[in-house]
Amino acid sequence: MSTASEPSHPDPSSSDPLYWVLEAVEAYELPLLRYARRLLNDLDLANDAVQHAFVKLCEQSQDHLQGRVAPWLFRVCRNKAIDHLRRAGREQTFLQDDGETAAIPTPLDTREESPATLAERHDLTEFVSQLLDHLPPAQRETLDLWCSGLSARQTAEVTGRSEANVRVLTHRGLTTLRTHPRIRELLHDASTEHTTRLSS
Repeated sequence: MSTASEPSHPDPSSSDPLYWVLEAVEAYELPLLRYARRLLNDLDLANDAVQHAFVKLCEQSQDHLQGRVAPWLFRVCRNKAIDHLRRAGREQTFLQDDGETAAIPTPLDTREESPATLAERHDLTEFVSQLLDHLPPAQRETLDLWCSGLSARQTAEVTGRSEANVRVLTHRGLTTLRTHPRIRELLHDASTEHTTRLSS
């Protein structure tokens, strides 16, 4: 006696040609919003830039963007953000490749707090975010994209800079962050903890 097979669950991507766009929204909406908000310093404009990127994504072919969805989205979002900056007369300040190493002010309301306390209170991300705000625009943008998981090649594609320039900007930004006393303390604490675990 034959038994009926269980109904198979259809692949959503086979019934919805834009399913890949929904996957992209889930994966990249928040990173894009963080990136755009830092570029524009305005949540409403940042939301507009992100929405614009996803609307444009709907007009693209998945096959055409195979393996390039992330840098494509960041590039379109960036272009829209630059449009907003241009209207506000802030485009040139943002686009200049500032090669200087920024001087980050030390007092950032972290007094009397140990690295462990900062981590427990989930303040570390906010702390580093405050430091990024003091970097020159080009370094800040490059590190934002680096923190979003983009490679140097992808960041170059997004920003229109050369890959070598991206690597230089990333190095300068990270070097500046490492010079901050609190970051040095955090790195030292993490290194000490790692060494203790290895020796135990």
